[in-house]
Amino acid sequence: MKQLLISFLVIFAMASCRVHGGPPNTDHLGPEPAPHNGVFVCGYDTLIFNGDGKTVSWSFSNPIDSLAGKGEGSYVFKLSHGMFRYDAAEYFSIYDGKKSHNYFTGPGMNSEDQISFYYYVDDEHQERTFKKVK
Repeated sequence: MKQLLISFLVIFAMASCRVHGGPPNTDHLGPEPAPHNGVFVCGYDTLIFNGDGKTVSWSFSNPIDSLAGKGEGSYVFKLSHGMFRYDAAEYFSIYDGKKSHNYFTGPGMNSEDQISFYYYVDDEHQERTFKKVK
């Protein structure tokens, strides 16, 4: 009886810990959009993408969470499993060379001409929408 119980627990543990395979199916989204390229503004804040899908420069008059002032670094759009296309991502992350700054986004919030994300400061919802100007 004890062996049967142990066998059952092992099988149950293995079944509950099974890994759900890979990234989600994106066939319904069509071809992956080109990386952001150009200048995007939100009020007096600016994001500049050079089109390589990796690097960004910023100039923020108001801090965006803990990221402030001018700087440059890398960026990535992510889904829970890792890097993902921006038009269906859940997160937007900027790495300033020391720390990753992660922001929430969602499917349909980002396009070739717009980047939207939100974050919380002291439980207060903050949202930014950057529009491409050139």
